[in-house]
Amino acid sequence: MKNPIVPLVHEKKNLIFTIMKTIRNSALLLVLFALAIAGCKKETKETVTCSLLANPDTVSVGMTVVYTANRTGDGTMSQLSYATSSGMVTVTNPALPWTITIQVPANTKITMTASGTVTNGSLDIDYMGTGEGHTTHASDNCAHYSE
Repeated sequence: MKNPIVPLVHEKKNLIFTIMKTIRNSALLLVLFALAIAGCKKETKETVTCSLLANPDTVSVGMTVVYTANRTGDGTMSQLSYATSSGMVTVTNPALPWTITIQVPANTKITMTASGTVTNGSLDIDYMGTGEGHTTHASDNCAHYSE
């Protein structure tokens, strides 16, 4: 005659083993899921502050000077300044692209400066002066590209 308790004990051990295996697998999946979420953290992109200077030049003759400012990507120019015969003129938050053409007499110091920020792109300033067979030119740029 077989002992009726032996199959019950064996079934109970199998049930406990199955429950423990399920708990272990669930815990492992939870840990893997947590690691996957932590690994998907979005990087913050670095923003660079730009200070631009188109080198000054004193013109020896009267000239037509074209000042320009441009951007690519997300470049933002907070301020630009340019020289005229009566001094520096500052433009706050210029809409880019920006340009102005002015006349300056001989012995005028011409220059251009700008400041702004870039995360993924560039800022550019430039001036070109022409007159009486003479030319002068200067530019500066600031670029940064986040991956």
